[in-house]
Amino acid sequence: MKKITQIALGIIAAIGGYVDIGDLVFNVQAGARFGYQLLWAVPLGVVGIVVFAEMSGRVAAIHRKANFELVRERFSSRLALATLIASLVLCFLTLAAELGGVGLVLTLFFDAPEQTFMLIGVLLLLASSWFLSFDVIERIFGYGGLCLLVYVVAALHAHPNWHALGHGFVPDVQGATVYWYFAAGLVAAAFMPYEIYFYSSGALE
Repeated sequence: MKKITQIALGIIAAIGGYVDIGDLVFNVQAGARFGYQLLWAVPLGVVGIVVFAEMSGRVAAIHRKANFELVRERFSSRLALATLIASLVLCFLTLAAELGGVGLVLTLFFDAPEQTFMLIGVLLLLASSWFLSFDVIERIFGYGGLCLLVYVVAALHAHPNWHALGHGFVPDVQGATVYWYFAAGLVAAAFMPYEIYFYSSGALE
């Protein structure tokens, strides 16, 4: 039983590394606007982040240093500082969006303003980071992430058009700028700076 509970970190890695608020929002918007036409961009982004994460861990394991430490050593101090600031800003915006998502979801269950639940989310996050051990946090958020399987259930319950779904994995070249905007966004949503920190730190540990 203990070995089974240890897979929580793997669940966190799989869900936290490959599914975040950017993926959820952009995928939903693309699906609502283009149906199945942009499905091909999703596996492209998944393959990209798999390679991205694997390379981050490999670089850290070989050099015995975190990825950003190597950036600071190999490039100028200005470029390293700009990279750090940009990645931290993006990570902060992602965290803010995640907390905003928590607030919006909880308003579906309780009658209160979104801002109230966002504040509650911030307080719970701070409290869990301060009072709980890493093992407990790993299990809570790891197994809690399995709730995202509701998307799979909802997709099957909607009785998708399997023929159109299969065609969606074949790129449909269109001239519309908005089509390629969403295509680029679906791929880019899979690449986030915190993934470098996460996988390079894991490789060092």
